[in-house]
Amino acid sequence: MNFFYRFIVLFFLFIYPILGEEVITTKKEEPDGYYGLKLGAIITPTASLRIRDKASGTTDLSPSDKSGFSMPWTMFSISKEWEDLGLKAEFWGEILRNDALTNDTSVGSGTKENPYIFLVRRANLAKTFELGNTKHQIQFGMFELPHMFSVWSGNYDWRYIDKSPLESLGFARDPVDLGINYIGRWKSFSVQAAVVNGEGYRNVQNTTNTGYDVIGKIGWEPTWTENLKTGLHLLGRASNAFGYASDECREGKTKCLLDDGNPNTRRQGPVSLNQEQVLAIESHLLWKDTVNFGLGGMFKKQLGGKIVDRLSPYQPGVMVPESTGRGAYLWLGIGNGTLRLVARGEVATGGPSPGLRATETVEREPWVRFQPGTTEPRYSDQSYYVSRQIFGEWFLSTSTRLALGYTEVRSYDTKGEPNKWYVDSTGESSNRVEYREQFSKPVAFPISEFGRLDRSIVLKATATF
Repeated sequence: MNFFYRFIVLFFLFIYPILGEEVITTKKEEPDGYYGLKLGAIITPTASLRIRDKASGTTDLSPSDKSGFSMPWTMFSISKEWEDLGLKAEFWGEILRNDALTNDTSVGSGTKENPYIFLVRRANLAKTFELGNTKHQIQFGMFELPHMFSVWSGNYDWRYIDKSPLESLGFARDPVDLGINYIGRWKSFSVQAAVVNGEGYRNVQNTTNTGYDVIGKIGWEPTWTENLKTGLHLLGRASNAFGYASDECREGKTKCLLDDGNPNTRRQGPVSLNQEQVLAIESHLLWKDTVNFGLGGMFKKQLGGKIVDRLSPYQPGVMVPESTGRGAYLWLGIGNGTLRLVARGEVATGGPSPGLRATETVEREPWVRFQPGTTEPRYSDQSYYVSRQIFGEWFLSTSTRLALGYTEVRSYDTKGEPNKWYVDSTGESSNRVEYREQFSKPVAFPISEFGRLDRSIVLKATATF
């Protein structure tokens, strides 16, 4: 009997912490999260199959999520709102592969494993208030940048499939950054202005420059009928716009001007070498659950300047010209609320991977193509890429979807010609120079060329709660 009593006492002591008081995050008869925390998550399991054949070039054996199973666009959110004070606090986390933060994995130059890691994506405090018939909000901390508006407003409804167009083109270094953000609304008009570090939420300030980025957006979203909505948005970004150190482009001090290893030089350039300007425009049309159409474009300018050698002040400097880049995109979704067919296209200077780069200079102009001492005209970098996607969606519920689709990326080189893969008869990779040389001199192993086309079949599911 004593053993029985001892057992009861020990069992009670053991389960007491488990049967402790329940943590209340909501209050009865009030909306969820009104008095407590609001929890949410986005989960996107993915399966991707690369199409490997002669049309897509040589086999790519490098580690990548382009083939196999993965979990992109998977996040967890916590928010707390004090409606009487107009305050809201947000904390979001996302999972990323470790190679997103370091090269010391098998994907980069290292040998370490590449697991999923948990990274903070949002952490900010927002104050909302009204003045007359206008609404205002100020965010302070880590927040989504203005060019992500189409994702969180539902205009671009397929972030789980791929990055939004402006995100893919590279409007900013990252979709999230640290700083202060203002949003103002009046009727169908909105304005947004943000001052941020510029390095993105994965880097500390001064990683790429010493100043701050300024980003702005002006939007007009009229509702014509209950079922028809349209929108037009203008966006701009000036990187390293103010607050920078005047000598940040001294050789070896920052990434602006890398050390050339020559101890007899002390090169320095203007801050403009570390500045770029971006303009974008995007429009959309939504009609019921039937049509979702978007069209946009982006222009980027990388500023130039003259690099001089401080140890040779009388020597002429090296002029780095301004370069520009441009891109355009569209998407179209047609469905009935249960099934939807979606197509998306994107073209921009740069490549072979998606992402707009400022590659074109004034060397494109006819009057500067011929340089003294040359026999052939000089041309600007003509590289660009074309990305296409088409997929079908099945709405399992209002917050759960399944999609099956096809994606491809074709790229073109600096002369505007299609990029190729070059492989010799033993299966080893080669290059364009060696491929051409084989026609003027004997080679041990003949080299063949193949079209370079990155193609994949993708299966995705997503759930938001």
